[in-house]
Amino acid sequence: MIRWLSKVKIGCTVGVRRRLRAAVWVLPVCTIAAVMVFVGARSVVRAQAAKPQQANSQPAAPAPVPASDVAARSKAIVAHLNAVLRLYRDSQAPIQKVGEPSDLVYRDQAVSLAMQVARYAFQSATAEAALMEPSGQETQAAAGSQAQRLEQTRKTVAQQITQLKAQDAELMRRIAVASGRRLAELKQQQQEVEGELELQSAMDDALGKIAGIAIASNSTGFAAQVSQLERSAPGLAANQPITAAPTLDSLTAARSAGVTSQAKVLFELLSAREGIDSLLEEANSVHAQALTLRAPLIALLKKTITEGQTLSQSPLPQAAAAPNKSSKAAREAAAPTAASTQAEFHRLTATFKGISAASVPLSQELLTLEQDQAVLQAWRAAVNDEYLSILRSLLVRVALIAIALLVIFALGNAWTRATRRYVKDVRRRRQLLLVRRLVTGFLSGLVLIFGLVTQFSSLATFAGFITAGIAVSLQTILLSVAAYFFIIGRYGVKVGDRITIAGVTGDVVEVGLVRFYMQEMAGSGTDLYPSGRVAVFSNAVLFQAGTPLYKQMPGTHYAWHELTLKLSADVDYRPAVQEMMQALRKVYETYGGQIEKQHRQLESWMDSSLDAPDIQSNVHFLDDGLQLWVRFPVVLRKAAAIDEMMSEALLQLISSDPQVKAAVIAPPVIKAAVKG
Repeated sequence: MIRWLSKVKIGCTVGVRRRLRAAVWVLPVCTIAAVMVFVGARSVVRAQAAKPQQANSQPAAPAPVPASDVAARSKAIVAHLNAVLRLYRDSQAPIQKVGEPSDLVYRDQAVSLAMQVARYAFQSATAEAALMEPSGQETQAAAGSQAQRLEQTRKTVAQQITQLKAQDAELMRRIAVASGRRLAELKQQQQEVEGELELQSAMDDALGKIAGIAIASNSTGFAAQVSQLERSAPGLAANQPITAAPTLDSLTAARSAGVTSQAKVLFELLSAREGIDSLLEEANSVHAQALTLRAPLIALLKKTITEGQTLSQSPLPQAAAAPNKSSKAAREAAAPTAASTQAEFHRLTATFKGISAASVPLSQELLTLEQDQAVLQAWRAAVNDEYLSILRSLLVRVALIAIALLVIFALGNAWTRATRRYVKDVRRRRQLLLVRRLVTGFLSGLVLIFGLVTQFSSLATFAGFITAGIAVSLQTILLSVAAYFFIIGRYGVKVGDRITIAGVTGDVVEVGLVRFYMQEMAGSGTDLYPSGRVAVFSNAVLFQAGTPLYKQMPGTHYAWHELTLKLSADVDYRPAVQEMMQALRKVYETYGGQIEKQHRQLESWMDSSLDAPDIQSNVHFLDDGLQLWVRFPVVLRKAAAIDEMMSEALLQLISSDPQVKAAVIAPPVIKAAVKG
C-alpha cells in the first residue's frame, strides 16, 4: 500500500500532494485501527465459545462455590480484604506516646503479624480468583497476544519515524549547500519525507490510543480488583512497615511529675488502651470472616478426599487384575475404563491443588491472627498496668496536696480565732486578719504550684501569658486590689470613719480586698441618721478622677457647724455679742474636752502641730444689715443635741436680756460648715 501511494504521489504537485497525503493516509489508519479492534474482539469471542468444548474434552478443577454464588463469594472476599487492610493500617498507626520499652516490642510484633495476615489473605484471594474464573487465563492470554501485536506494530512505526527524522535532517543539511536543479529535487524529497513522517506520527497516535483501551479492558474482573487492593498497601509488597515506631516518653519520669503531667499521661494511656481494644475488635472481626470464608473450602477439600478414597477403593477391571490370564480382547475392553479412572484422578488432584492453594493461606492467616490477638492482649495488659500505676501515683499526689491545704486552712482558722480573742483593737485586728489571708493564700499557691507543675522551665512563659490574660480580663479587679493598699494606708479608710463619696455620706462598716461597705446617712446637714441601707463601692473608685473621696481626719470624730444671727444697726451690738459668745462657750465647755482629746491624738499620730479646735466668731456687714457668724466644733454622734443646746442657750439669753433682745432682729440659724 505504501509503494502504491508513493507512485500516486510522484505525479502530483507539491500542494496537491500534501492535501492528498493527509486524506489518503488518515483513512487507512482508521481502517487499520477498526480492523484490529474487531479482530481482537472476535478472537476473544471465539476463545470463549471454544471453552465448553475444551472443558468437555479435558477435565478442569471445579469452582469452590456454585456459579450462582460467585458474586456473593467475591463480595465477601473483597470485604475481608478491606478489613485486613484496615487492620494492617491501624496496626501501624501511632497508638501510644508514653510507656515502657517493652511496649515498642509489642507494637513491632503487632505490625509484623498484621503484615503476615495481609499477605496470607491476598495469597488466598488470588488463588480463589483463579478458581472462580477458570477462563480468565485464556482470556488474558488472548488479550495478551493482541496487546503484543499492537506493541510490535507500535515499535515498527516508531522505527520508521526515527528513520524519517534522520532522512529529514540529512535532506536539510544537503539543501543548505545545494543550488539550482539539485536544490529543487532535494526540497521535493524533503516534502515527501515530511508527509510520510506526518503519516507515521498519526499512526503511532492511533495505535497508542488502541493499546490504552486494550490495557484498560484487561484490568477488570475479580482478580484485577484483588490486585488493585494489594497495590493500595505500599508497604505490603516491600515487606516493610509504612511508618516507623514512635518514640515513647519515659514512664518513670511521669511517676515523679506533677498532677497536670500525670493527668496528661493518664489520659494518653487511656487513649492507648482504647486504641488497642479497637485493634482487638478488628482482629476478632477479621478472624470471624476468615473462618466463614474457609468453611466452604474445607467442605470441598473433604469432598475431594472422599471421592479420591472412593475411587481408589473401587475394584479394578478383571483384565487389569489378572494380566497374565486375560486375553487381548479383554485388555482392549478394560483400557477405556483405566483411562477414565486416571483422568478422574488427575481431575481430583487438580481440584485438591486449587482448593488447597486457597485454603492453606487462610489457615495460616487464622493462626497468625490468633498470635496477633495474643500479642494485643499482652500489650493491653501491660498498658493497663501502667495506667493503674500512674493512677495510684496521681491519687497519692492529690491526697498530699489536699492534706497540705487542710493543714494551711486549719492554721489559718486558728490564727483567726486567736486574733479575735486576744486583739481588742478593731483596726489592728483587721490588719492581722488581712495578713492571715495573704499568708494562707501564698502558702496555698505554693502548694498548688509545686503539686501541679513540675516543668518550671516553662512556668515563666506560662505565667507570662496568664498574667497578660488576667491583666486584660480582670482589669477592674486588679485596680480594686491595688486601691485596697491605698485605702488601708496611713491616711486610709478604716471601719467607723465617716466618708462622702459619689454624693453618698455614711459610716464605713467593712473594708474588703476589692470593695468596701458603708452605712448610708440621711437627713439635713446638721442632723444625719442611718437610712437603713448599705452602700457598696469598688476600691477602684479611688482611681476615678470624677469621684473624689472625703473622710474625716484620722482619729477625729467631730465636725464644724455654723451659726448666723442678724443684728440691728440702730443699737450697740457689741455688748450683746459678748453675752451671746459667753453663753455659747458655756455650752461648748460641756463637750469640748472630747474634741481637745481627739485633737491631741491627731497631733501625736501625725507628729505635727495643728490649730486647736475652738469657737470662732465674726461680725459681717451685709446688704440688709449686720450678721453675727459663729463657727464651733460638734461631736458627730451628738451633733443634733449640741445644736439644740446652742439654740436654747441663745434663745434663753435673748428672752431674758433686753439689751440682747434689742440687738437681735432675727432668730439664729445653724447649719453644717461641710456636709457630713
